[in-house]
Amino acid sequence: MTTAEEYRLLGFSELDREAAEAFRPDPVAVKDLADQLRAAVGKLGSEPEPTFPEDPRNSVQAYLDTVPDIRRFHTERGIPDEISWASLADLGQQLKVNRRTHGDYGLETHWWLRHFWNGQIYSLGRLQYMLYEVTEKDPVPGVETGEWVIGVHIPEIGPLTPELVDDSLQQAREFFPRYFPEHPVRIATLWSWLIDPYLLDHLPQDSNMVKFGRRFTPYGTPVDSQDSAIFFTFRTHGTDHLDELPQDTTLQRLVVQRIKDGGTWQSGFGYLEL
Repeated sequence: MTTAEEYRLLGFSELDREAAEAFRPDPVAVKDLADQLRAAVGKLGSEPEPTFPEDPRNSVQAYLDTVPDIRRFHTERGIPDEISWASLADLGQQLKVNRRTHGDYGLETHWWLRHFWNGQIYSLGRLQYMLYEVTEKDPVPGVETGEWVIGVHIPEIGPLTPELVDDSLQQAREFFPRYFPEHPVRIATLWSWLIDPYLLDHLPQDSNMVKFGRRFTPYGTPVDSQDSAIFFTFRTHGTDHLDELPQDTTLQRLVVQRIKDGGTWQSGFGYLEL
């Protein structure tokens, strides 16, 4: 049974806590995912992707049921409670995003949370970092196959100021050698539409987004990510209702106008040295 304090630490809004408590989960579906999550704790991405329930609300219950398992792993590693709970609170954050997008209780990104529940991702200040091993299929410049790096992720929790980014990167430089010394890291990577060259060239050069994106050296071949630009800017999907989207900011206007002009937003790859 999840306590009110645990719901708070997991980042649940009051609405989502009430919805979670009112939901009647499928015990078979919940147990199946919970068993898979427990088996993956500490495997850092080496386990196969779990099979998720059709109803993502059952996934929420499985995550709640396995909080003690991932918390135990964090404790055994010596990871401070503050960082442990801040990382697991992405569950509540994703529920809030789902409510903004769809207007109700659910977890569109239930597949994403598995990385937090196996001990692979940590929230360190403004940014999140996923510890992973570079493969021959997905190389990173200057990094050997089998070497470990950290992938940068940008939660929707406020401004992306240079000062907050600097502080977060410094936390990452200290965190991983201390708590994962067997996986030394010297490179951080990013895969995001925020380093689309068109975005970086057409936003004001003193904007937080541009300053953030230009920290990373591009590499590899970008991939089309039209929906990513729409979703992360407006929290909706599709391009059928462009004229109905808000146009209050420079970013909103840029995203819509490029699509109307026949352009395609892309997600690019970048890296920086820690």
